[in-house]
Amino acid sequence: MRIAKALSFLSFIPCHRLPSRSIYLNGKQIPLCARCMAILLGYLMLPALFLMPLPFLVGVLLQVPMLADGFTQYKKWRESTNWLRVVTGLLSGVGQGVIVVSVVNFLVESLS
Repeated sequence: MRIAKALSFLSFIPCHRLPSRSIYLNGKQIPLCARCMAILLGYLMLPALFLMPLPFLVGVLLQVPMLADGFTQYKKWRESTNWLRVVTGLLSGVGQGVIVVSVVNFLVESLS
């Protein structure tokens, strides 16, 4: 109960918050869908990525699973699951971190 309440500050983040696509803790809905929550968790890797940067292309490739999952669900070819949303969201969050670190490193090198 305390964890869900502590996470209520996340409600300012734009997210559809559909109950069927959300994670619940002790019967309380977390204020983000499973995918958005996993993307934010992927962002937590950002400090490690500055210490051990990966190529920009890796960041781009890490977006592909989420794009494929979202596209096939949008086309109604299949219905995604929360487990798959978490996995693809986590990969995307890490990938976005890789892209940010790559761009920052490029700018630092270009400006020095």
